[in-house]
Amino acid sequence: MATTPARDIIIRLDSIDQLFNEPDLNPFSEEEVDVLGEPALLRAIRRLLARRVRNWEEMRLILELPANQITPGLEKETEEALRRYSDAKIEDNHLTIRLSRTRSLIGLGIVTAISIIVILIATFLFTNVFSRAADSVKALVASSISVFVWVSIWGPMEKLLFDWVEPHMQNNILRKIPTLDIVIRPKS
Repeated sequence: MATTPARDIIIRLDSIDQLFNEPDLNPFSEEEVDVLGEPALLRAIRRLLARRVRNWEEMRLILELPANQITPGLEKETEEALRRYSDAKIEDNHLTIRLSRTRSLIGLGIVTAISIIVILIATFLFTNVFSRAADSVKALVASSISVFVWVSIWGPMEKLLFDWVEPHMQNNILRKIPTLDIVIRPKS
């Protein structure tokens, strides 16, 4: 899979199925999709995410296949398959984002409640049981509790704030992919 300055996205395949399906991992192959063992379309989407494409005009998706794999109507079938795949993947990404947010909010609520309980217990112990303890011991325990609270809250908060970004960005590209001109040509 390569890109050219002419804004073409070129994907070299052994069969059209490799566009959507993982081929067997084969590091001895000359084709990137075989070496990585991942669907070519997902690899192309990742490349487009890295390039941060702003202008989609005149971009083309060029699929290079062995000549014996190219059949009449394959471009139209591929366009329809890309549209169906993009629609389904966009919906799946929306579900992933929603599920991640729900789990993160539940997790954040649980660890916040636990953290509040730990802080209240520590406050009670400092004021009543360990009131005569050295200030350095109190500071060490308070610091340890602070670290515990921060670490406990960080995981769910990070998921809530950042886990939606990649699927959202992927959806932006998936909306554009079906609009690209698709060219299927023999491998050179």
